[in-house]
Amino acid sequence: MLADIGGLFVLPIGLFALAFWIWMIVDCAKHETEGSTKIAWLLVILLAGVIGAPLYFFIRRLPRQSRTQHQPTAPVYQPWDRHQRIE
Repeated sequence: MLADIGGLFVLPIGLFALAFWIWMIVDCAKHETEGSTKIAWLLVILLAGVIGAPLYFFIRRLPRQSRTQHQPTAPVYQPWDRHQRIE
Protein backbone atom coordinates (compact mmCIF):
# COMPACT_ATOMS: atom_id res chain seq x y z
CA MET A 1 0.00 0.00 0.00
CA LEU A 2 2.73 2.49 0.90
CA ALA A 3 4.69 1.64 -2.24
CA ASP A 4 1.67 2.57 -4.36
CA ILE A 5 1.31 5.92 -2.60
CA GLY A 6 5.03 6.63 -3.09
CA GLY A 7 4.66 5.93 -6.81
CA LEU A 8 1.90 8.53 -7.00
CA PHE A 9 4.37 11.17 -5.85
CA VAL A 10 7.43 10.00 -7.78
CA LEU A 11 5.78 9.68 -11.19
CA PRO A 12 4.53 13.31 -11.48
CA ILE A 13 7.83 14.66 -10.16
CA GLY A 14 9.74 12.53 -12.66
CA LEU A 15 7.52 13.67 -15.53
CA PHE A 16 7.96 17.29 -14.49
CA ALA A 17 11.75 16.87 -14.32
CA LEU A 18 11.80 15.26 -17.78
CA ALA A 19 9.64 18.04 -19.28
CA PHE A 20 11.81 20.72 -17.63
CA TRP A 21 14.99 19.03 -18.92
CA ILE A 22 13.64 18.90 -22.49
CA TRP A 23 12.44 22.51 -22.23
CA MET A 24 15.93 23.69 -21.18
CA ILE A 25 17.56 21.77 -24.04
CA VAL A 26 15.22 23.39 -26.57
CA ASP A 27 15.63 26.83 -24.99
CA CYS A 28 19.41 26.56 -25.08
CA ALA A 29 19.42 25.39 -28.68
CA LYS A 30 17.17 28.27 -29.77
CA HIS A 31 18.42 31.22 -27.73
CA GLU A 32 22.15 30.83 -27.17
CA THR A 33 23.89 32.90 -29.81
CA GLU A 34 27.56 31.92 -29.66
CA GLY A 35 28.42 28.49 -30.98
CA SER A 36 30.91 27.51 -28.28
CA THR A 37 28.64 28.74 -25.49
CA LYS A 38 25.69 26.87 -26.95
CA ILE A 39 27.67 23.63 -27.21
CA ALA A 40 29.06 23.98 -23.68
CA TRP A 41 25.62 24.59 -22.15
CA LEU A 42 24.04 21.78 -24.14
CA LEU A 43 26.72 19.42 -22.84
CA VAL A 44 26.14 20.61 -19.28
CA ILE A 45 22.37 20.10 -19.59
CA LEU A 46 22.68 16.72 -21.31
CA LEU A 47 25.42 15.24 -19.14
CA ALA A 48 24.48 16.69 -15.76
CA GLY A 49 20.77 15.98 -16.26
CA VAL A 50 18.84 16.84 -13.13
CA ILE A 51 21.44 19.39 -12.00
CA GLY A 52 22.34 20.80 -15.43
CA ALA A 53 18.86 21.98 -16.41
CA PRO A 54 18.28 24.08 -13.25
CA LEU A 55 21.82 25.47 -13.53
CA TYR A 56 21.09 26.68 -17.05
CA PHE A 57 17.70 28.04 -15.97
CA PHE A 58 19.08 30.15 -13.11
CA ILE A 59 22.41 31.18 -14.65
CA ARG A 60 21.44 31.90 -18.25
CA ARG A 61 17.68 31.95 -18.85
CA LEU A 62 16.41 34.11 -15.96
CA PRO A 63 18.95 36.90 -16.50
CA ARG A 64 18.17 36.88 -20.23
CA GLN A 65 14.42 37.08 -19.56
CA SER A 66 14.78 39.92 -17.04
CA ARG A 67 16.85 41.97 -19.52
CA THR A 68 14.25 41.67 -22.28
CA GLN A 69 11.15 42.28 -20.18
CA HIS A 70 12.20 45.46 -18.36
CA GLN A 71 13.30 47.66 -21.23
CA PRO A 72 12.47 51.26 -20.37
CA THR A 73 10.23 52.92 -22.90
CA ALA A 74 9.77 56.60 -23.56
CA PRO A 75 6.39 58.03 -22.67
CA VAL A 76 4.12 58.86 -25.57
CA TYR A 77 3.45 62.56 -25.91
CA GLN A 78 0.01 63.39 -27.20
CA PRO A 79 -0.31 67.09 -27.97
CA TRP A 80 -4.12 67.02 -27.87
CA ASP A 81 -4.03 66.07 -24.18
CA ARG A 82 -2.40 69.12 -22.59
CA HIS A 83 -3.14 67.97 -19.05
CA GLN A 84 -1.22 64.75 -19.46
CA ARG A 85 1.89 64.70 -17.33
CA ILE A 86 4.98 63.25 -18.97
CA GLU A 87 7.15 61.37 -16.51
